[in-house]
Amino acid sequence: MSTLTHDPYLNTAKRSLEDKKYKERYEKKRKNRINKFLTKKVSITDYINLSEGVANTLFLISFLIVPYVVGVSFIFFIIAQANIKAFNKMNINEYSVYWSIGYEVIASILLIFIVKSAISFKKS
Repeated sequence: MSTLTHDPYLNTAKRSLEDKKYKERYEKKRKNRINKFLTKKVSITDYINLSEGVANTLFLISFLIVPYVVGVSFIFFIIAQANIKAFNKMNINEYSVYWSIGYEVIASILLIFIVKSAISFKKS
């Protein structure tokens, strides 16, 4: 009448099956969290409370001016090291060059914020 409750091989097999179940549950929860983050709805009206006509005009002006100002500031402070003579020697007088550099700087900053929010995302 001996039972096999103290069989080390049987205990190891049971433990590995339980571990497999835990891993599957963890992966399922992780995938659900990732899907919830990726399908999260983001609306600009959640952050800015303006009427639609004013908001569209403001966004167009911001789209044209903000990257330009950021690009000029980036070149002046980072590349020319806040030296007006070095800035003038560059002879970059194209709006599109400043705008594209500013656009890339803003895009990089936004990508960093998106990655940060993805890392710190918690179930709402």
